[in-house]
Amino acid sequence: METRYPEAEDVKLTAVAARPESLALRLRIPGWLRRSAVVKLNGQPLEGTPSAGSYLELTRVWRAGDMLEARFPMDLSAEVMPDDPKVQAYLYGPLVLAGDLGAEGLTEAHIIGPNFRVGAPGVEQHGSPLAPTNQVPPVPDLEIPILRPRGADPASWIKPADSPLTFRTTGQQRDVTLVPLYRLFDRRYAVYWEVA
Repeated sequence: METRYPEAEDVKLTAVAARPESLALRLRIPGWLRRSAVVKLNGQPLEGTPSAGSYLELTRVWRAGDMLEARFPMDLSAEVMPDDPKVQAYLYGPLVLAGDLGAEGLTEAHIIGPNFRVGAPGVEQHGSPLAPTNQVPPVPDLEIPILRPRGADPASWIKPADSPLTFRTTGQQRDVTLVPLYRLFDRRYAVYWEVA
């Protein structure tokens, strides 16, 4: 099966010019890492990568052509809300995943929102009539599914789907497609899920 999502965030830094003096380079190790980063200097792995949320400091005399490569493995993870452990958000590496709950019952007026009221104080008309405010029909009720995790590791029940950065829950009463939050618009979605 072909992988349809990145397995890691890769960073490559190459020295283009360098003075013959010692310089400290600090590489941020992201806090979202669940596994260790893999860092190489000129193709050779470095030992002892710092923990997530800290820095790797390399002090050396850098030469033109020196290359620093870092691979940050991306994994599914659950973020438990501090005020309610039965509410969770799901992430893939640094990406917040949102559940696509569809667009049923939504109209253009729901998506775009109301315009300024004609004749509202402080609103210039510029010769064009503006639509009245609050003419949006009520939004139909929506039931957000309760998720039932199948183990502590989200990867055991949230699986890659057939599109890039797309996942799908499995074994739920109502399975949901999860995508990065930035990709969802013109639709209803959920980021925080009640879990049972």
